[in-house]
This record gives sequence, structure tokens and C-alpha cells, in this order.
Amino acid sequence: MVAIARSTALAPRVAALAAPPTLRAGANGPSVVTLQKKLAAAGFNPGAADGDFGPKTLAAVKAFQQAKGLAADGVVGPKTWSALNAATAPKPPPPASSGGSGPTLRVGARGEPVRALQNRLNALGYKVGAADGDFGPKTLAAVKAFQKAKGLTADGVVGPKTWDKLGIKVQGPSTPPSSGGRVVTGYVNGVPRQISISSIPGGKSMRSDAAAAFTRMHAAASRAGINLHVNSAFRSMEEQRVLYQKYLNGTGNLAAKPGYSNHQGGIALDINVGGTGTSTYKWLAAHAKEYGFVRTVPSEPWHWEFRP
Repeated sequence: MVAIARSTALAPRVAALAAPPTLRAGANGPSVVTLQKKLAAAGFNPGAADGDFGPKTLAAVKAFQQAKGLAADGVVGPKTWSALNAATAPKPPPPASSGGSGPTLRVGARGEPVRALQNRLNALGYKVGAADGDFGPKTLAAVKAFQKAKGLTADGVVGPKTWDKLGIKVQGPSTPPSSGGRVVTGYVNGVPRQISISSIPGGKSMRSDAAAAFTRMHAAASRAGINLHVNSAFRSMEEQRVLYQKYLNGTGNLAAKPGYSNHQGGIALDINVGGTGTSTYKWLAAHAKEYGFVRTVPSEPWHWEFRP
């Protein structure tokens, strides 16, 4: 009877020893090291796993608690330990049939397959913002980051291998990028390079990613009653030479030396704004940055460049 009584009396003490201790700022020791490692594994930086519950660890605990909907008091009790254990528990391997498939997508593509791609990237932590069905600069950056993380060629083109790693199956075609896609010789800081250019509304051309962004911006402006008429976009070497000579003769606007104009790189365009007081200019000033375009020449309100 005595032995049974002693075992029963010891049971609560053994359970208490097995449970993680409550930790708060100022604590130290192996339990704090465990806490710091779990915070780091969950994506919340506590600093070095040195066993000291200092300001960085406190900030990481509060951020984790807030993210998990807990009281962000910085005290690591049972609820916080439970959430940390759940967040850092080993994940089961995906089933063998988890590969995905879909149409080949690249910058400028639009439609439901792009929306499905964007939703999947967002869910995996590769943030593209709103899943709007437009394959623009943010989606391109997210795709490249995903491809790099998965050991794929980070070219931004979503083909069979990328779909397989994404693990989703998407049906249906997408709208292709802007028409064009010609490979031409462009120039960046005097250095010739091959670039792909695509057509934009109005018959001009830009580098393909810039063309896709401008096409979206043009459509948004049209919906607002604004017509973005482009006077000049991509320029060949000969076209730049003509404009530069006019500038030297005093019969034309400011023009860069041939080979050094951003028009020759396919990222610049001149829009007929009619001055800074017009509705066209005001619309661009308010919205162009949303599409990656900025005004870069203070003396030229018509000159905008694609710099996402």
C-alpha cells in the first residue's frame, strides 16, 4: 500500500517535469535554446540560439503569438508551446501523384491559368499580390524565386517542370502575351544585347515584359476615359542617330547619344500628355507606378520608363 501511495503521489510531479516550462524575458537555459530554435524554424528570428531570453527573442515570441492569434504578451506558456510545436512539426512527404500540369505561361499571359498559378504561389509563400490573372512583374519575380528554390532554371517561364513542382493541375488555355516577340538588337549603356520586343497599343514596340505591363496600363487608362497615345517607344540604332543629330542641330528635343538611350533598351516610351496639367498626365502621375512605369527626366513630362 505504501509503494502504491508513493507512486500515485509522484505521478503529478513527473508530468509537471515533462511539460515545457513557462518562459519569459530574462529566462535562460536549455529550454530557451529550444524555444529559440523553434522560433527560427517557424520563420521568426530570435537572434542566436544562445539560451538567453533577451529583447530579440521577446520580439520574436510576440510576433509569433500575434501571427497565431494568441495574446501577444511575450510569455511562453502552454498555448504558445503548442502552437510552436504544431508550426515546426515535420510535414509528411507529398504523395507520389502530387505533380501538376498546365499550359506554358510567361510574362504577358492572362486568364484563369495565370490566376491559379498566382493563388498557388501565394499559398506557398511566394507573394504575387492580388491574383488578378495577369502575368506581370510581381508574378515573374515570384515564379523565378520558386524555380530557384526548387533547383529549376529560373527563367520565369512556367512549363511542365515548374507545374510539376507546384503540384497543381490547371486546365484551359491562357491569353498569350502581347503580339510580337521579335528578337532584335537593343542597347544598354552602349552595349549591344539581344532583347525580345512586343507590340503595344498604337503600333509601337517595347521590350516584351514592358509591353505586357504597358498594355495593362493602357487598358486601365481607357476604362478611366484616358487615351495613352504613344509617340515613341523602342528605337533602332538608326532612329536614335536621326534624333540625336536633330538635337545637335538644335532642331529637335533632348536625345541621348546613340546606344545610350533607354528607348534602345526597350523600356522607355514617350506619351502624348500635353503638359503636367492635363488629365492624361494626372492619371499617369497617380497610377503609372502601379504598372511599373516612372517619370525619369524632370524636363520631359512625356517620358516614362518601365522600372518595376
